[in-house]
Amino acid sequence: MNTLHQHTTRLTLTPTQGRGKSVEYNDGSLGLVAESVIGSSVLSINSLSASTETNTFAFCAGSVVVLAVINSELGLDQRLVCVKPDALPIQATPTYYNHATPTKATGNRNHVNSPFKDDSPLGSALIDNKADSLRYCPRILIFSVASAISTDLPLACLTEHTFGVRALAFSPDSRWLCSLGDLHDGGFFLWSINPKTGAFRLDSSNRCTTADTIAWMGMNVVSVGTRHVKVWRLEQISSPVKGRRGLESIRDGSSASPIPRTFTGRNCLLGSLQDAVFTCVVGISNDKSVLCTQDGTVCLLDDVSRSQRLLQVAKKDYSITCVTLDQSAGVVWIGGKGVEPEALPLDVLLQSQEPPSVLGKPGVLDEVEKPDTTAICCLNNRVITIDTSHCVAIYSSVSVGDDGPRLSAMKKLPSHDSTILGVVILPKPNKRRSDFLTYSENGRVLYWRWNGTCTSNHLVQMIQPPGHDPTSLNCLQTLGVVQPHETLLTGDRAGILCLSDIDEGIGTCVKAHDGEIYDVALQKVEGGDSVAASCGKDRTIQVFRISRNECLLQQSMVNEHAGPIRKIGLTENANILASMSSDRTIVLHHKVLRTDYSIAFVSIKVITLKASPVTMSLIPGISPTLVVSTADRYIRTISLTQGKVVGSFKTADRSGGEPVVLSRLSIGASHQLSAYGNVVAGFSSVDGSIRLYNTESGLLLAAVQGQTAISDLAIAEAPDIDDGICSKVVSAGVDGTTTVWRLTSSLSHSGLQHESGGIDPSKSQARSVLRPLRRVLSKTEIADFQRTLKDGGDAGISSRSLSPSRVRRKPSRNAILDVSKVPETKSQATGTISTSSDSHQVKPMRASPPSSPRVEMHHGSRRSSLDDLSDKVATGSDVSSINSVAKRSTNILREFRKQIATSKETLDYDIAQGIKEELHATLAVLAQGSLLSDPKGKGTARDCESFDSYLARLIDDRLALRLRTDDKKEHDERETVDATLTSSTDTAAEGSRIEQSLAE
Repeated sequence: MNTLHQHTTRLTLTPTQGRGKSVEYNDGSLGLVAESVIGSSVLSINSLSASTETNTFAFCAGSVVVLAVINSELGLDQRLVCVKPDALPIQATPTYYNHATPTKATGNRNHVNSPFKDDSPLGSALIDNKADSLRYCPRILIFSVASAISTDLPLACLTEHTFGVRALAFSPDSRWLCSLGDLHDGGFFLWSINPKTGAFRLDSSNRCTTADTIAWMGMNVVSVGTRHVKVWRLEQISSPVKGRRGLESIRDGSSASPIPRTFTGRNCLLGSLQDAVFTCVVGISNDKSVLCTQDGTVCLLDDVSRSQRLLQVAKKDYSITCVTLDQSAGVVWIGGKGVEPEALPLDVLLQSQEPPSVLGKPGVLDEVEKPDTTAICCLNNRVITIDTSHCVAIYSSVSVGDDGPRLSAMKKLPSHDSTILGVVILPKPNKRRSDFLTYSENGRVLYWRWNGTCTSNHLVQMIQPPGHDPTSLNCLQTLGVVQPHETLLTGDRAGILCLSDIDEGIGTCVKAHDGEIYDVALQKVEGGDSVAASCGKDRTIQVFRISRNECLLQQSMVNEHAGPIRKIGLTENANILASMSSDRTIVLHHKVLRTDYSIAFVSIKVITLKASPVTMSLIPGISPTLVVSTADRYIRTISLTQGKVVGSFKTADRSGGEPVVLSRLSIGASHQLSAYGNVVAGFSSVDGSIRLYNTESGLLLAAVQGQTAISDLAIAEAPDIDDGICSKVVSAGVDGTTTVWRLTSSLSHSGLQHESGGIDPSKSQARSVLRPLRRVLSKTEIADFQRTLKDGGDAGISSRSLSPSRVRRKPSRNAILDVSKVPETKSQATGTISTSSDSHQVKPMRASPPSSPRVEMHHGSRRSSLDDLSDKVATGSDVSSINSVAKRSTNILREFRKQIATSKETLDYDIAQGIKEELHATLAVLAQGSLLSDPKGKGTARDCESFDSYLARLIDDRLALRLRTDDKKEHDERETVDATLTSSTDTAAEGSRIEQSLAE
């Protein structure tokens, strides 16, 4: 069994005799397991180590340690060590100095600033920054590299260092471990290892702030640095234990003293090297070591009889950065700046007596373009080097010639030497038989397979404008692959869009934007051509039609957004174009065609979000959906057919921690993920985690923290030996490393072909200073496209006004209607679905108070179509704006009545019937009188009876009064008639009496 140590700047492999426990996870859920790593992040000799017993070497790649075995084809069979920051060690180790860090991780990660140390070389160790907020508390993690033992949990966790660890070294007998702290830490600790249990215990300590690296010379430790060479002796450890028993306990590391001893040492006399900077050291025997300096001096440290003599034995004309011992060949290999590894025979070094002829003249450091060798090691007659371009070079054999040993049969494993900007999944099949490609800011494009094999590479020539500043060079920003020709469409910082054919080595460049190009989108259309859309800092969208080697401008869309356009996307067959801006808007455009096959896009919908969008990704299908990550830590899904937000959820984790903002999104569609619905993969730059969510329910399916700083990721379907087909996630790092993750149902364990010339910068240098291409369509041309859209367009999305969008002033919160109480309505004329949230609609105001009925509050943006007018009527009941709507409706009805009277055309029966129904419904609403104001100015109809009831009551009163008057007149007339009749009767009776009396 071997023990691997991963640390801030040091990796060490050494055989051990202890045994660990195997721990496995199997919870039946989705998980992400690191499968392979491309590239490295080695910045010093301390980040590379080899073990000849197991034929394995280890190096750092981001936050992952790669255990590699060289196969017969000079390739690497990898085994990765990637541990969670809160992983619990199997064995507890007591602490004496740093009591702020717990011996075992608590699992609470709410107060973690970063899962790995940021001010150290990336990937050298898993450094956990939990503990207090005043200082770092790094951890030294010990792992077993035996194939039968899992690497998920460390065997031990050493937490004595407080600010950082610079170097580590195991003793030849694997019973001692020495650790060196950084400048601010100053700790120099010696750990004893129990050979029976494998437990670690702090045995001795001291302080050392000037050393940069350490190495064992027999049973002594040599530390070198700036004007510093010191030998630390294990036998001189002062111990309170006396006698023979104490000496034996010191030698086997089993002392029972609870207090660490003092680790003592003695400095070497530097002589003429008193101002030298020692960069590396390697022990060649029990009493001799080889040291190298920054100015190219090779020294021999002779410690025979503890004399500690320092001899200068060779001088090189380059700065030496690394050294290693090849015992089988009897040489010492050194590497430096701009040179290949060079061999120094041991017999020549041991026989040197420091004559003046050996030293020669001081070398001059020449500026060369070759990468510098940063780390070197030997493994079974093979030499492994890692340079500043993060490439791993393997020399298979060593040949001995007249001038000494030489390296031959080199195989270089390529990698990016700068920040990787993006990952593009390639369709199958393709010419290069690759699965995906990665591209960096210096124009380097590498094609990869899933196992990490590079199949091809390409260098995109960056056109530098004349008179440019050397400190701000033009660099690549975005890249897309044009199908089916597999040409590359690239956009750079100067706004130049280039179409490059890798096979033929030709390309076409156009000045597309005034500033930086942020994104390009490609989609294949009928006829075999492709439609490309680009967006940039100048708030312009450029639409191109791409054929074999031609890039034809179709349309320039300006003033679609008020801010820079960050992201753009095209649906299948380029039917809908979606653009995203930092002004909190997403604009949807519909494709229209003319008879000459020219393509244009008409803006049909503006969706206003509650927070600025960060990134977006399209879910293809019959009903395409847009998944957007916003700055308020939400993921929102937008239906492109309906033109509105249909769902949202917060990016929370299972432990109940705070949600995070996802910086990149990728949609996963495979047979393995079909049971989980639509799955979106994203990463957060806050905690460095990769997360998989279900877009419908917002459930977190999987999460992992395994890469320090991620710039882009992609999820795709890949073949698998066991399951047939599986899903894999590719994540690209800022440090130049690429990690391939395998999606599992349970947490299981486990050369360059050519350089294409591309575009000649000397011939195309003038393009960077030209004005960008523009083709802004006039209103007449857009009207022609809109007639085509009305004839056969999409009826599910309403048309948008031709006037450019303006940033709507945000109204007061007190004047906004409660959106939860406003139902969604659908216009009968156009089928437009209107909603009161996350859309470009005017939010209705509250009704005016009864005390001021004459004040009209006009709020909202100007609309020019009847559809917008109907949307406003359908979305609210704003009394202050209904008068203007009524006036316009009255004018429209008046014009319509005049046209009916004068027109000779016949009106369609269905349209006429619909107009009648609308008029009857309008009359019925007006008859209710709920919105009619009181003509006396005493209030609205809501405060009194309706107008028709008032009229009916008034008429009834009038009729009752008239009836009462008529009844009174009739009664009076009747009484008059009765009185007349009575008087007539009396008169007749009197006359009869008179006549009777006269007769008598």
